[in-house]
Amino acid sequence: MRKYLVILMLLVAPVWLLAQVSVVRSSEIVKIGDVEYYMHHVEAGQTLYGLSKAYGVSIEEITRLNPEVNDGLKADMVIGIPVVEEQSAEMEPVEETVVVPSPEPQQVQLDENGTYVVKRGEDLYDIAKKFGIDVADFKAINPGLDNYPPTGMAIKVPAIANDDDYIVHKVEEQERTSSLIRRWKVSEDEFRDKNMSVGSRVFAGQIVLIPIDPVTAELPAAAIEEPEMVLEEGQPVADEPQAVVEEPQAVVEEPEPVVECVVDPDNAHNRYRVALLVPLYLNEVANIDVSKETLAQAQKSRAFSFLQFYEGFMVAVDSLVANYGLKLNLTVMDVTDNVATAHRAVEQMQDDDFDLIIGPFFGKSFAVVSEYAKEKGVVLVNPLSTRESILDDCPNVVKLKPNLYGQIHEVAALVKNQYRDANVFILSQEKAADSLFLDELERQLTLAINEDVAVGHDDILQYAKDESARQEMGKQIVSTITVEGQVYSTKELEQDADSKVMIVNEVRRYPQKELSTMISKFSGVRTNFVVTVSDNNVFSTQVLNGLKKSAMHYPITLVALPEWDKFEKLSVETLLQMNAIYMDAGFVDYADHDVSRFVLKFRKKYDCEPLDYAFEGFDAAWYFLNALMNYGPDMIGCLPSFDIPLLRSSYHFIGTGTNRGLENQYWRMYQYDANSIELHHLDPFQQNEMNAQ
Repeated sequence: MRKYLVILMLLVAPVWLLAQVSVVRSSEIVKIGDVEYYMHHVEAGQTLYGLSKAYGVSIEEITRLNPEVNDGLKADMVIGIPVVEEQSAEMEPVEETVVVPSPEPQQVQLDENGTYVVKRGEDLYDIAKKFGIDVADFKAINPGLDNYPPTGMAIKVPAIANDDDYIVHKVEEQERTSSLIRRWKVSEDEFRDKNMSVGSRVFAGQIVLIPIDPVTAELPAAAIEEPEMVLEEGQPVADEPQAVVEEPQAVVEEPEPVVECVVDPDNAHNRYRVALLVPLYLNEVANIDVSKETLAQAQKSRAFSFLQFYEGFMVAVDSLVANYGLKLNLTVMDVTDNVATAHRAVEQMQDDDFDLIIGPFFGKSFAVVSEYAKEKGVVLVNPLSTRESILDDCPNVVKLKPNLYGQIHEVAALVKNQYRDANVFILSQEKAADSLFLDELERQLTLAINEDVAVGHDDILQYAKDESARQEMGKQIVSTITVEGQVYSTKELEQDADSKVMIVNEVRRYPQKELSTMISKFSGVRTNFVVTVSDNNVFSTQVLNGLKKSAMHYPITLVALPEWDKFEKLSVETLLQMNAIYMDAGFVDYADHDVSRFVLKFRKKYDCEPLDYAFEGFDAAWYFLNALMNYGPDMIGCLPSFDIPLLRSSYHFIGTGTNRGLENQYWRMYQYDANSIELHHLDPFQQNEMNAQ
């Protein structure tokens, strides 16, 4: 009887009890704002109940922070779970007064060239506050410097000492009191304490005081005594800022001379040794059946995965040898995801002095070769990784794939130059893993838009006429029209058609589940600029379906981040209707003459069509072998200024910090054009007439 009872209990047991897999707390912790989160990698069979018990967090809290789990946990999901401070049950909380000393301000130092390298998330206002120097002074010795310089950019620091707790700021065009408070990131009370006579409006040229913490930045002696040393040849010398400069308290060595990247013709005649470490899986080739019946399946095997990268690389080599006299000793090694192959490659390279190494493609193997390249001082190129950690403590590593944060800079530039008066929205799944990206995106877009937008009565009246036509009212027009929450009488609009109304502008951010709420905030009189953030194909399809009807009533421009071009089965008709904008690290224009020539050469040499890896292999070879012929093996310092046309991508390298390598930050932006029914390249830095200063 007991045997049958046990079987019955198992039959009626909850499903979670039978399928539960043990949960081990993740050791990966990320801090977002003031809150720390475990980054938990879901394993097959794990449940929300198990996660809740293991981390001491309610199921409701986990689903709130990770709405994607409402559709069920799936293996390999990465979800954020807040770190809960645990307290022993035996200990009673004790009330005590703790005196916390004010933190000492962090000292800011310049590099050996007397420049400051921009950190991620910083803008010019953040940097100005660190040094106690107005943004205008930075721009005076950095011609063309933007308020939002890219991460890794090296900027010159004015030789100005500031012992005060404020910055003297000269108001620029179109600045307002509210924008000053927002851009300088100070509270209104702090600002008012320093500027009691300043009202809600300021005018260009007016002097205001920006409160700051004590400044501990030290300027090198050379930068104070001879600021003209850091000016580039041919650059006009800016007037020295009128300020009293005190002697620095610390003795700082003279900065090393700035390396000038001058092409040496002799480099083109030298012979170079280059290693290409590409995963070919040659040990598997003998086992592949390449008969006609199985050829398609064979092409999908690992042995063929990266073959086209090598083939595209060789097309570039052939062209450089035949047409430009390149002298090259190329060593190709089969380095796969098996770390042993990387160790064998390092052993093989030990007795040779290589000038350049490209690859490996996989993380663990790359780490092995990276140590060797660092020891030898050889430039090492990573073709595929998006992880920034490969640059840590590796000043000779060059990373070709841009990180996603570069997209924020491009989109913010587009808004600033072409959509400053737009009604801007951010729509995402609001996953904890995306929080830092979304916070920075919202911050940059907020800085890019105009705070107030003037809309003409005639524009509102036209919208009312369009709505009347959609309602098939004939020659009649609706008596009232609602625009962004405000109701207008069309009769009054007609009587005063030349007047304008001011609309307060802001960036609104919504999770996917509040899509309908977002749509309710759409405007009929200005562009609704919707930035979507997701790497989920289902999300993209649902968003397009949800916005399709709205696009018939409202002007919508959709920005699809991070890489929607990789999604399948998206409605091209809907994308055209919304003038959708894509971002891609590379784009092949088959109408381009150089692309056509490459395709013909590739077909002739390999009897097949070139795919993405073929173009990437060509670009890597063409760029770095040309760099060798121009600058020689010590080329890495010149790569940020070395820009040549490529087939699929473009390399815009920036330094990423002290003792770190270079990273490509180029993202190509292109837009669906409903008139020509095709994609067009879009320049986010090109101003339209309305936004031109």
